[in-house]
Amino acid sequence: MLVRSRIVLLTLVAGLFPVLSAQAALTVTPLTWNVIGLDSNNPTSGPRFFPVGARVCSSVATTNVAVSLVFDTANPNVDFRAGSLSTINLPSIGAGNCRDAYFEVDVNPVPAAYDTTRRYHVTATDFSGTASTPTPRELYVEHLISQSRNAITDVKFGPNLLGLTSVPAGGSMNLVVGNTYVIQLLGGTATQGYNQFESFINFPNTIFQVLGVSTSYSADNSPYVPNPNDKLYADACLWQNDPNAPTYRSCVGGDFKAGGSNVVTSYTIKIIGGGGTSQTLGSLLYDFSGSSYHYNSDFGVGARVANIIDPTSATISKSFSPNPAALNGLSVLTITLGNPNGGTLSGYNFVDNLPANLVVAASPGATTSGCGTPTLTANAGSSSISFSNGTLAANSSCVIKVNVTPAATGSLVNTTNHLFIDTVDTGHDATATLTVNTAPPPGTGICGQTLALWDFPTGFNPNNPAPTTANVTASAAPGAGVNPIVTAHDSTINPAVGTVSWGSNGQIAGPGTTLDTTQNDYFEFAINTTGVSSVSLSFDAEFRAANGPTGLAVYYGTTNTRPETGTQVLNNATALSTQNTWVHLGPFNINSGLNPSGTTYFRIYAFNAGNQNSGSDAEIDHVLFTGCVAAIQPTMFCRP
Repeated sequence: MLVRSRIVLLTLVAGLFPVLSAQAALTVTPLTWNVIGLDSNNPTSGPRFFPVGARVCSSVATTNVAVSLVFDTANPNVDFRAGSLSTINLPSIGAGNCRDAYFEVDVNPVPAAYDTTRRYHVTATDFSGTASTPTPRELYVEHLISQSRNAITDVKFGPNLLGLTSVPAGGSMNLVVGNTYVIQLLGGTATQGYNQFESFINFPNTIFQVLGVSTSYSADNSPYVPNPNDKLYADACLWQNDPNAPTYRSCVGGDFKAGGSNVVTSYTIKIIGGGGTSQTLGSLLYDFSGSSYHYNSDFGVGARVANIIDPTSATISKSFSPNPAALNGLSVLTITLGNPNGGTLSGYNFVDNLPANLVVAASPGATTSGCGTPTLTANAGSSSISFSNGTLAANSSCVIKVNVTPAATGSLVNTTNHLFIDTVDTGHDATATLTVNTAPPPGTGICGQTLALWDFPTGFNPNNPAPTTANVTASAAPGAGVNPIVTAHDSTINPAVGTVSWGSNGQIAGPGTTLDTTQNDYFEFAINTTGVSSVSLSFDAEFRAANGPTGLAVYYGTTNTRPETGTQVLNNATALSTQNTWVHLGPFNINSGLNPSGTTYFRIYAFNAGNQNSGSDAEIDHVLFTGCVAAIQPTMFCRP
């Protein structure tokens, strides 16, 4: 009798542990609750995605462990979440160590799904064989009751537990492919907790690899649940999972509880894919207590968005203008960086080593636009340009401009080094070829020459700002009715050179997307274009107040009368689309209509303002005029 009792006891004990392979190298243990479900009143309004996890342990060091969720029965209303993995590869497990694998199942939100089941097991396979979780086991679709005693109070994320940032409901977090993060779910339950309790975030396993979990509870009197717990699931009352047991889906270990008013679940996750996508992350706190199942009533409003950023998708391109350029003349090197991701990407950096016989011009004119607060190094006479600490908003571009001078004729091929995002090599570079002529084309003169430049240094006169650089006679003045001011700006916003710019103080004519040159304000520039066959104009602009002008227009002509009689080269009703964001406009290439023996006038108009109040202003900076200047012919001397 004693021998038989021992045999029965050993059999019962063995049933609590996972099935082992013959080599006994691997074990597989369930990690999550077998109860899933839908909202009890409206199946389409509540949760539908649930994790199914398993812990794989190995007695010896092993590699390439394939972990699979296998369904043993059919159920059209319970299946894998669309696009998710049914097999996860664990690259390695050290001797005596464990790794977790999480899958996701989707419950079809229809009434027919209630009280149905789908049997499953999880296997792990390596060189030693295959191990499995116990069978039979099944997922049971319950009626989940929404109630306010369960609530999510916050979601945080960061590189580690010491650097977490709160993400409000509906807010977003930017996560970079290849990086590891801590994402934390904070919530609460009834003060004493529940017999069964699980808290989780819906992480698609094609994008998020769960490296570890830790859940802490403010209430936990269960001998079965450690605190903190290395699982999402708190099996406080020792739940019966065997469908063949008479006590199936009930507590068999006593009326113990875990949970409480402060429950914190911390995930350590690695981003393994999904670059360029935005993932909506739902979260759930659900339980069993008494005789019913409950979930947090704020489920529908508690989602957060994860913008998955792939640094290798960042782009870089470049060009020269004018191209061809004249020997010892000027050409503007433009490098454009791109961020096609749905979140901000920081840490752009690259080095551009110019080819032989190409150097940064004596007047570098180096500017950035849309790049955050980067460091751009482009010293006159240098053969190298460097850029670092660039930040690009989601789906935006950054423009870098530097004047360069060629010292030899022919084709100068310029290729940047690889673009990096922090220390991540994107593998992308940019190439452009500058063609350099011995002399400019007939009738054009030496092209790319700086005629005049206004960078508006500190202390400039807003009523008559002098050019920063002038190689011809040049002046500037405010238009009729303009109240000109020196506009101070945040250097972290303005990409233009210097710390101030030229602006107007109100009086920009109000609503209307059509430019009216009889009413609107302008900034005027007068350039002596004698002997100049073409002019290229570029400038930076912004509006400072919410009702500031969003439209810009550019005219030029040989007179400065009003209404405007010159030629229009720009009329954009929404050139300035975002307050306190500078845009770079141009170059506008003007090849005809210049005064061949005197002054040509250029006007930058602002229009389409919300009101005419002070502060609803336009600002401009880094106004650059370059052109093709007639070459000086040599003088012949004859000796007597």
